[in-house]
Amino acid sequence: MAKTVQVYIMNKEVKTHASLDGRTVAAAVFAHSRTHDCSMKEISKTEKVISEEDKAALKLVEELAAKKNFKFRVIDVASLKGKLRAKLRGVKVTPTIIVDNYRLTGVPQREEFEALLEGDPCE
Repeated sequence: MAKTVQVYIMNKEVKTHASLDGRTVAAAVFAHSRTHDCSMKEISKTEKVISEEDKAALKLVEELAAKKNFKFRVIDVASLKGKLRAKLRGVKVTPTIIVDNYRLTGVPQREEFEALLEGDPCE
């Protein structure tokens, strides 16, 4: 019987760069001295990142999925759909790995996760 593996992680959106009207702040301030206030728009660039713990858990699942030939699903709890799925499954922290009805919170030890995949969650 195939195992159902779900990995709950959180993508956080962080500001990586701020500029005014597409230029660096210093260049925009210089240009602003010769333009009208209404022409200045602040442009922010963001990037989605995941925590080191989430990365480690995801890497472990990916490695074992390749080795043991199982499929897994990644759920981002930062999205609305992910929040709903997490709430329905009782996930409160990331990373959380759910194998069938068993839950591992945090980054599990490789042996602990392998035992769960083999069907012996008590080890």
